[in-house]
Amino acid sequence: MNRLFLLFLFLTATGLRAQVQYTTESPRVDDVNDTDVVIQRVELTAEYTIIYMKFQADEQRTQNRGWPFSIPMPRGGGRMGPDPNETYNTIKFEPTARLYVNQGERSYKFIRAENIPLERRRRVEPGERVDFVAYFERIDPGYATFDLYECRDGKGYICFNFWGVHIINPAKKTYSQRTPTKPRATPNSPTTPRQQPPRYQPKTTPGVGTPDVTPPVVAPKSETAVAAVAINGVTRNAKTKKTIGAVVTYQLLSGAESAGTGLADSVRSNGQTGTYSIPIGKRGVYVVTASATGYFSQSDTLATNRVSLNRDFDLVPIEAGATITLKNIYFNVSEFDLKPESYPELDRLAGLMQTNPTMTIRLEGHTDTVGEFDANVELSRNRVNEVKRYLVAKGIDEGRIDTVGYGPSRPINTNKSLKERPENRRVEMVIVKV
Repeated sequence: MNRLFLLFLFLTATGLRAQVQYTTESPRVDDVNDTDVVIQRVELTAEYTIIYMKFQADEQRTQNRGWPFSIPMPRGGGRMGPDPNETYNTIKFEPTARLYVNQGERSYKFIRAENIPLERRRRVEPGERVDFVAYFERIDPGYATFDLYECRDGKGYICFNFWGVHIINPAKKTYSQRTPTKPRATPNSPTTPRQQPPRYQPKTTPGVGTPDVTPPVVAPKSETAVAAVAINGVTRNAKTKKTIGAVVTYQLLSGAESAGTGLADSVRSNGQTGTYSIPIGKRGVYVVTASATGYFSQSDTLATNRVSLNRDFDLVPIEAGATITLKNIYFNVSEFDLKPESYPELDRLAGLMQTNPTMTIRLEGHTDTVGEFDANVELSRNRVNEVKRYLVAKGIDEGRIDTVGYGPSRPINTNKSLKERPENRRVEMVIVKV
């Protein structure tokens, strides 16, 4: 009986596992509210977005003597317990939580949670680990980044909010609709006249007796032309909006037909109209970079499928006072360590400064308003200093690079909504001298 029960559990587990369409282990997260909680895995099924999380209570929050009343803890939503000599965390998950994609374009409701309460907060002892799971509605295919917004911080508690969770979630494949074939008529079909069988001559001598009908002429099958797929766009001056000629380089990074080791190729946009077209022979993810003399280069990563894409490039001219946002710079959450994904962008910046040996720049770091003001200022300062160290290691004189960290003090929007906060987490470069 026990063997049958174990076999049933095995079959059930494997059946549930088979329903998982895509899995992202330890997804990259741009920012997080509470550093005590991490996302371990994200699974996408036909019905759910399943997020596996881990809460690790800080072992050092064990003693805080001398306080006769409850006080908020600085991290993890913890509070002083009934015993003033002991501190602990309390956790729960708000059922009003939502997932947001494309800067708030769409939202997905919370369904249920496992191993974490939804009503009353659960006490977590110092050093204790809690693994829990949250189920949300299935994120539509094609959205590869989402924000998890659980709640708004308050009353001494910090919510489990994550910003920029990167997952594997490719778009659905589209197939061309075939024209249904006309059903073959049968001799007894009421709508089709009965076909007369061919008349044969009597077979009296060898070779005689061929049908008394002329065989039909079969027309050659016409091959359906495959629509050409391309990346099209226009290159312009970002300041004047006038079209300019540029070199557009492209390289296939990944896809079913590539291991990401292919060589880069390039096309040149028209000097008068600024238009360019990149023919796509293999579907996959391409990195495309537009470059022109006297302008900052600009790059983007584009996923191609069965339809053409349009991507315009507005290039910022290299002149004193120009400001450009370095969009492809990535850091670990709440840290200033550069991720390897940042190296291509910084290598292009180092090459630009080598080409313009008299140019000096100022790197400015910015954050959103989540967290303490002073901590955000320090974080922004450390991040731009890390960028400077990388450029110096590439041979750029450190005297040509100034750095400043503004933290949340210079937002480019109201900094209140899920859509606006990611825009404020940025590294900007200002040209001081050309």
